Amino acid sequence: MSATRGELTGSGLSCTAGHRTLFRELDLAVGSGQWVMLTGPNGSGKTTLLRAIAGLSPFAAGTIGWRGEAPHDIGGRWRAQFLYQGHHAGWKDLFTAAENLDWQLRLDQSDGVSRAGVDGALDRVGLRRQAALPFMRLSAGQRRRLALARLVCARRALWLLDEPTTALDTAGQQLLGDLLDEHLNAGGCALIATHQPLPCRREPLRLDLTEAQAR
Repeated sequence: MSATRGELTGSGLSCTAGHRTLFRELDLAVGSGQWVMLTGPNGSGKTTLLRAIAGLSPFAAGTIGWRGEAPHDIGGRWRAQFLYQGHHAGWKDLFTAAENLDWQLRLDQSDGVSRAGVDGALDRVGLRRQAALPFMRLSAGQRRRLALARLVCARRALWLLDEPTTALDTAGQQLLGDLLDEHLNAGGCALIATHQPLPCRREPLRLDLTEAQAR
């Protein structure tokens, strides 16, 4: 894959699960305004790759870089560049939707977001009426929309998203596509594991882990 301007790069990447190699000798490059559609069958290593880039699990081999620097060299500045959103967002069951979002945004951004910003994000994703409901009372689709509210307020350059369309209806998927387009138009980039195309205007770069398994 080619990149217009180097943002995220990876060279010779390999990940394992126990004694099994998930993929090997994987190269990638994602430039400003680009996103990668990460595909492959269940168990091919999509989640593992995203978690390894985020520093949550190790690579067996290979190196990654951000704008020409290694993450371990830039330390906390690397963690401030990416937003990782996995299958389980870590919301608190007894916190309301608004409280959960406020708590998450304070973790994401040192200066936090105002209550008006939280309310605006919930309104954007269709959760205004559910703002005071405990998370445990939200439906699966509403829980996923709360994750989209986090993206509404995101200020980080790189999105690492794992199956973000799960449980979303057609309108929710379109909202995700719109948010991704806004992020890319602002110069951001993204690596997204998904089994289905996203309804955004920017065409993706495609990375199928099946090919890296076959090497």
